[in-house]
Amino acid sequence: MARFAKTAVLTVVSVALLCSPTSASATNETLRATDRTQQPLLNTDCLPGPFQHANFPACFTGPNPDDASSFAPWTHRPYCPPNTTYCVFTNADFQGPGRGVSIIDEQPPKANANTTPAVFSISRLLSSAPIHTQGPKHSSPSYEVRDIPGKGKGLVATRKIRRGEVFMVDYVAVVADGRFPTRVRRAQGRRLLAEAIERLPMGKEVLSLARSSSDPENVPAVEDVMKTNSFSVEIDGGEYMALFPRIARMNHACKPSALTHFNSTTLSNTVTAFRDILPNEEITISYTPFNLPSPARHTALLQKWGFTCTCALCTSPPSLLAASDKRRTTISRLGDKVVKLVSKGNPEALRRAAEMYEEVVHAAEREEGLVPHMGGHYEVLGRLWIAAGEGERGVGWVRRGREEERGFEEGGA
Repeated sequence: MARFAKTAVLTVVSVALLCSPTSASATNETLRATDRTQQPLLNTDCLPGPFQHANFPACFTGPNPDDASSFAPWTHRPYCPPNTTYCVFTNADFQGPGRGVSIIDEQPPKANANTTPAVFSISRLLSSAPIHTQGPKHSSPSYEVRDIPGKGKGLVATRKIRRGEVFMVDYVAVVADGRFPTRVRRAQGRRLLAEAIERLPMGKEVLSLARSSSDPENVPAVEDVMKTNSFSVEIDGGEYMALFPRIARMNHACKPSALTHFNSTTLSNTVTAFRDILPNEEITISYTPFNLPSPARHTALLQKWGFTCTCALCTSPPSLLAASDKRRTTISRLGDKVVKLVSKGNPEALRRAAEMYEEVVHAAEREEGLVPHMGGHYEVLGRLWIAAGEGERGVGWVRRGREEERGFEEGGA
């Protein structure tokens, strides 16, 4: 479909040039001059990519279509197909050779618009930040991609990764407005995704990531890969889908060995070890929220990613799995109650909140892999006890929390 459309456009341009009484160079000058004065047109026919014609405006025009710098900080002319407000913005140099980033977002609004798309925030980052930022440095690689029985590809540690160590910093390759799949026709969405990935130097690597569709013959790889491997992130107040090609190689576990943290300012995602990860051990993260009991986790994993979890927790004896589900449910339920009690602010409510939160802390301690470390929870609990009038008890918890935090940070040093 897209290939036919591009061929048809080329034919229109060729015929127009052949039929023109002026020279080809003069015609090109006319077309460039016309292009400089035009604004992006919606709901009209336009030419994709670099094609230009006086009667068929480009889907997106810049001040000088022959000057790549006129699209700065983008390295390509933004691709804005007709009959949709969405465009693809690409910087192929982001994070150095072989990387790049493509953003699918709405066209920049008019000056008096009340909303600002994340593309503005990202363009400022690309204009001001260094092109390449070094990640963690080690004398030897800490992980590699290997075949994992029953899971396809996965990441395996090549050395001991210490608890608390940040052993990977990955950068986003594709960012897409979380609403765009419901705001464009399917064919348009697929074309936008294809354009976003094809423009990346690492496009082939992205397309080699796992797919989960039950009908791969009829679902394009670009759509399947994005759906299977993207994270939900917040950028500039909006919800986006973000694909991190290195992190996408990590498989799920309900008691994972690592966690991720997204930084919307740098478009980076850091990976930290929950605990010591031994050489040749698979590195895992959790695809689901921590507080979900096993039935809800299995449903979410099967519906979104198309697999049934067989991690160590899910294959443990029923009694152990039931105990884990109970702890996770308790933590979620008590957490909501603590928030309500704290909002009341009176000493009695604060004392009850501290008692409940202490129960949450003990449940989390028993549920290994639920949180990366307990330091922050200990400190919150301590402050609750101090607010409830139990100063000595509270200070003890705060001190314990800071010791835990320090130990976790030293593990990543």
